[in-house]
Amino acid sequence: MSVEKETEEKIFEAARTVFQKSGFEGARMQEIADTANINKSMLHYYYRNKDNLFFEVFKAGVKKIVPQLLAILDKDIDLKTKIGEIVEFYYLTFKEDPQLPAFIIYEMNQNTTRFKSFVKDHGIVLPQSYIDQVNTAIQAKLIKNIPPKQLLMNIVSLCLMPIVAKNMVQMLFQFDDDNFQNFLNERRQIIPEFILAGIEYKEVK
Repeated sequence: MSVEKETEEKIFEAARTVFQKSGFEGARMQEIADTANINKSMLHYYYRNKDNLFFEVFKAGVKKIVPQLLAILDKDIDLKTKIGEIVEFYYLTFKEDPQLPAFIIYEMNQNTTRFKSFVKDHGIVLPQSYIDQVNTAIQAKLIKNIPPKQLLMNIVSLCLMPIVAKNMVQMLFQFDDDNFQNFLNERRQIIPEFILAGIEYKEVK
């Protein structure tokens, strides 16, 4: 790896750390430079301004989540397996980068124009194959009549909520960090079972 590329990556990682901690408004270029152990003029040489650097960090964060989720939804696998894979994906991703979901959600709400532009430019849409799969399962009376978007929102919400509300969860249940991780690992098993039990079609007698 070239020195220039190595420096660029070091800046990016420093910016990711600072932006996730302080958000766009709270972050300072000097703090990013200090975290990367470079001078501020070098930081501006690579990224010019805070807005450019932030967008690169934000874009990388969204790309870490959204394309992979859409790829799972588009897979030619049964619905039960698909739900399990979504939960597993979120669990592993947020275990590796626990601050990522809160950062993305907060910044999406702060700057909706930026996020809408990103979605449009990257052609992010819910796969039709997933919608058809859910509707076909409903018609075959394999699952209850639940709109595909509602089903997906239920799965994602159950995965996201404890991560985004980590401080509240730890305070409410008196968890230290180890207890919290064990709690998330337990949910990794519970969520797919909970979702499947909730959507299973049952004849009314």
